[in-house]
Parts: sequence; C-alpha cells; structure tokens
Amino acid sequence: MTDNVYSTICPGCNFGCGLYIRENGALEVDFRKSSPTNAGKLCRFGMSLPRFYKPVKSTVDGKEMALEDAAKEAAKRISGSKGSVAFLSFGNTTTEELLAFQKLGESYLCTGANFEALPKDTYQTVSVGIPYSDIEAAKHIVLFIDPYEQYPLIVRRLLSAKNKGAKITAVWWKDLPLANENVRPADVSKLQITKDSLIIADFHPLSDVEQVKSVLALAKNAGAKITFLKPFANSTGAYLLYKDAKQKSLAQLVEDINKGTIKTLFCLESDPSALIPTETLSKLTNLIVQIGQAVMAKANIVIAHEPLYKKKGTLVNNEGRVQALGGATTNGLEALGIIAGAKFEFNTLHESVKKTLGITAVDEFMTPKYERPTYGAIQAASKPAEAKTALVSVYNPFMWFNLTDDNDFVELSLNTVRALKLLKGGTLKVKSNGNAIEKKFKVAPVLDNVLLTGKKIGIEKGALTPVEISR
Repeated sequence: MTDNVYSTICPGCNFGCGLYIRENGALEVDFRKSSPTNAGKLCRFGMSLPRFYKPVKSTVDGKEMALEDAAKEAAKRISGSKGSVAFLSFGNTTTEELLAFQKLGESYLCTGANFEALPKDTYQTVSVGIPYSDIEAAKHIVLFIDPYEQYPLIVRRLLSAKNKGAKITAVWWKDLPLANENVRPADVSKLQITKDSLIIADFHPLSDVEQVKSVLALAKNAGAKITFLKPFANSTGAYLLYKDAKQKSLAQLVEDINKGTIKTLFCLESDPSALIPTETLSKLTNLIVQIGQAVMAKANIVIAHEPLYKKKGTLVNNEGRVQALGGATTNGLEALGIIAGAKFEFNTLHESVKKTLGITAVDEFMTPKYERPTYGAIQAASKPAEAKTALVSVYNPFMWFNLTDDNDFVELSLNTVRALKLLKGGTLKVKSNGNAIEKKFKVAPVLDNVLLTGKKIGIEKGALTPVEISR
C-alpha cells in the first residue's frame, strides 16, 4: 500500500508546529525538521495526534447521510431559525474557511474570545504576538502561564533566553523550575518590570478579561514588550480576519442560549462541549457541527468533511507567520457554500486573505511585519480569588479538545496534605456547588489552599472554582 504523507501544522495550539502526518493503515506522526517554529520538536499533544483525528461521519438526527445532504438540511434549519442563530468557530480551521464563515455568520459571529470587553486600541497587540526570536533575545521575561503544561514548545525558547543571561520571573500558582524568581498571582505589585522586560500571557475564550487588562497595563506603564499565546491552530488568523467584525464572547453566547434568544448554534471545526456547559447545549433546538474529527457534543446535525491536515489552505501562527497546509481538498469550504447558498471560490478567498494579511505569497520562513500601535492607559480591576480554597484549571491542548491525558490528578501543597492528613496513594474529596468527586493527588510546590488541575474533572466553573476539600 502506498503511504500518503502530508506536510502540515499541529492543531494543538497556535504555536504553529510543523510536522508530517502519514496515512499508513493507521495515522502516524513524523518530525519535520525544516519547520521554522519548532524544528521538528513536538509536545505530548503533537505526538497524540493519531488519537485526535478520529474519523467522523455526517449525520442528521442520528441517521448517517452524505455530506451534501447533511449540509442542505443544516441550511434549511438555519434559514428556519432567522434571528435566533449563532455561528461559532474557535479558529481551528483555515483562514479561507474562516473568511467564508464570516460572510455566513455576520448576524451573530463568535470566536469565543471576549474582545468586546477590551479597548479597541489593544486588539492588534492581543491578536498577533511577537516573533519567537524576540523571546530568545529578551533580558527579562515575566510569565503569566505555565509553559510546561500549556504551551510546551515555548520552553525551548525560554531556556535559550536564560542561557543567554535572561532572568525569568513566573507569576503563577506554583514554582516553575525554569524561573529565577517565583511570584504568586496575589503579589503582582511586587513585580519589577522595566522597558527591558517581556511579558508572556495567554488569551483564550475563558480568560479573565480583567487579568488581560492588568498585564496590558503592566506592559504599558513600564514600556515593556508583551505577547499573548493562544490555544487554537488559527486563533491569530481568526482575530486578524475578524478585527473589524462585531464578535460575541463565549459568555454572551452561553447567556443568550440560556435566555432562549439563540435556538440554533452552528459550530465550524469546534466542539462546543469543550467550553459550553451540557445543560446550556441541551436548551438548543438545533446544534449543528461541521468538523473533520469525532465530536463529543450531541449534535442534531454533523457535517463531516476532511480533517485539517488534508485541507487546502493557510493558517497564521502566534507570531503572525503564514503557513500552508499540505492538503489539496476543499470539502469544508464547499459545505459552507451549500449552507450559504453561494459558492465560495478558494482562489478568491485566498487572495482576500493575503490582502488582509499584507502579503503577496505564503512563505512560512518569513514573518510579515504587523503594526502594533501604541495603546492608551488601561484601568483594570484584577484581584486574587476570594475563596478560601480554589481549584485552578490550567488549560492545555488535552483539555480544549476533550482528549484523554494521563494527568488524572490534582496538585496541592505539602502543607495542605499535612493539614488534611491525606494518605500517600489515597484520594482527596473535592466539593463545589453541590457536586462532589474524589481525585488522586500529587504534592507540588503549589500555593497553599490551591488545587491545580490540567484535566477536566467535571465541577469547574471557569478558570477558578471555589471548592471545599477534605480527606
């Protein structure tokens, strides 16, 4: 049997790691040393891609259908829901599809991220990051992320900077091994940030907007550089394409579904069960998901097309580097055309994408120059958790994509273990909002009365959840 090999990009986050997907009976992942962003290195999620790309079939109300028939039925239900339909995409597909999706979803477009709560003059700074080479050249780096858990390939850049003499300060819930200095989130006022500092945070659908404003203000006041990492393969592409579009936040979407304002939700390459509560999704009359891999959500209609690595099109990584996928098919784009009732020509959309990004050709070895206009003073009201004990969710690719991981435990401090008289090899009882679970635990240099989890455990209420814990 002849192998099919695709030179493609990992969908785990917006870092833009290049790799090969080999179809050889089963999927295999191969390293791509030529990739300028990761030079062949992959994280645990990248190596898990064969599990991520589980096949999916088009269905309508549980009955298997051809893609075209499923798309036609979706078009019928969307048309019948005028005034109460929302369009959601977290940006995990090509820029060409995202441009078509924008035309389709102008009435209620949602990328999940809460741009509406941020000052307009910060959009470009939040949307596109700085080149990774600038991270390696930094003199002082301040982390508002856990790079090991959330964006593992950034660790190599951080270590390179440290080897060149950079100081690394981590503002996090536990001590990070690569940091020269560890500061707790409640002690941000103790930070010493100058014009030589570089702040690294992240921006995603569940980000605390006041926290985002706070780090923007820190950078503004000190004249420091700042860059935001993002979780989905084409988050930067989506934000740049949609910068002038009216977008709804994930919180607004959830509220509108709960109120009954939104009855039909159409999701493009996005599994809503990853971020929207099950009880909220159950209130929809129609949940339509167009996707290239297995979906966890109980959708009324699934429009199944090619997976990302087979698509023809481009992605934009966190640096703003434009990357071509190695596929040749446009089934997803054609399905969007059926739903819109207007054919979307790939070449036309591709030229529009290049014009928007200010490039004449797609070259992954060249990073376009993006304007990062100076933004004004920002008022932020970020404050630490008021709960006596809190569960902190450390969002990572496995959590975003409902992919099973081996981190099925919570991390807590030795002081907390001793106070509760927990037994080695035992479990911890965690209660929140009337729900109770038992979890294995691991002792780590974590802030007292904080539990860290890198896995969904079923009781989360956002990034930070007040909990009660006991033996």
